[in-house]
Amino acid sequence: MKEKKQAMKMVLSIITFTVVLIYLVNHTSVIAYLLGRLIALILPFLIGCGIAFVINIIMKSIEDGLFKKKSGKLYKYKRPISMIISYVLALLVVGLVLFVVVPEVGDTITKIKDKLPGFVDRTKAWILQYTTKFPEITEAINNIEINWEELGLFMKDGGSTLLSTTVNIFSSIVSAVVNIFIGIVFSMYILAQKEMLGRQTKMLIYAMFKENTADELMVFGKIANTTFSKFFTCQFREGIILGGMFVIVMSLLGMPYPLTVGVLMAFTALIPVFGAFIGCFISAFLILVEAPKYVIWFIVLFFILQFIENYFIYPKLVGGDIGLGAIWVLLAVLVGGDLMGVVGMFLFIPLVSVLYAYLRSLVLRKLKYKKINIDDKEVSEDVVPLMESRRRMFTPKKKNDEVPKEEEPADTSDET
Repeated sequence: MKEKKQAMKMVLSIITFTVVLIYLVNHTSVIAYLLGRLIALILPFLIGCGIAFVINIIMKSIEDGLFKKKSGKLYKYKRPISMIISYVLALLVVGLVLFVVVPEVGDTITKIKDKLPGFVDRTKAWILQYTTKFPEITEAINNIEINWEELGLFMKDGGSTLLSTTVNIFSSIVSAVVNIFIGIVFSMYILAQKEMLGRQTKMLIYAMFKENTADELMVFGKIANTTFSKFFTCQFREGIILGGMFVIVMSLLGMPYPLTVGVLMAFTALIPVFGAFIGCFISAFLILVEAPKYVIWFIVLFFILQFIENYFIYPKLVGGDIGLGAIWVLLAVLVGGDLMGVVGMFLFIPLVSVLYAYLRSLVLRKLKYKKINIDDKEVSEDVVPLMESRRRMFTPKKKNDEVPKEEEPADTSDET
């Protein structure tokens, strides 16, 4: 009787799953709309979780550094003091970008607009010096003329179109500011009660799942937390160190835009593998328009500082990496960039590293449970490879390979 009930439940489950799957396939637009609404609803809380995660890295370092002694007078206030210092530091970084770097970038863009005609003329003259032996190329370059007045009118006319979209942009900015504000408040609650929230989450996991499954979820969560914390810490420190080096060296050498280039290099360095080169390309263009004679020197400086930072400063000050091979880092950056752009390039490395670390942990635990030492497992050298022992289909045997016929026994019937 019990077997019949179980079979009936299984049949009903399969039917229900099939019906739901067919509905989802035939109503993808509705599902996409509902998912979009759900993400928009919980977006402030997701932002809050992200902010809390980043701020917690700074807060934990402050707690471990300033409140080592439990007998200190301020020890019981370590959480609010550490939170305040962490948020102030984060706001100082944001303020540096908004009130120092952004205005300088705006001035740079204005200068580029004013100097672009002269830069184009100088570039044409420089090219013409090397094309005197090719009159066709010289004539084609001389015929290149840019009507800056029409370009200005085009930009002016385009301003009306831009103005028509200002309301939508403004509403999006207001929505983003509101979401960020709610996220900051939510992150404060998370950080203030992170131990209690961690315990409640742990209780929920062990209450909802089997003990073995819950154990694996806890292992996965610990690996994810450690990997993401180490990744963000390494990337932020690397960006600060690299950006500071560019600011100092470029100021000493008298190159233009030292602060702009330093902050740009610091932010683009957060993108693994390709980030620093993106920053180098943009910075080289800014310097090319302002002072072309410094471009080559800037590129040389970029590779020198990259070499010093990667091989001398980064290993000592930043510490170890997230334990992911170079080929997997490149794959994560390419896939993440294709799916989610710059954000994907930044996030997919720790995601892939979490999966890699968890799979490695699972394999090692399985081998330990089975008491298997892979160093003792070796394939004997006398094993014949498959390709050597395989014969082609329909290939006739050679004469030497023919099996000799057995000789018929002699007839001894007359020997009696």
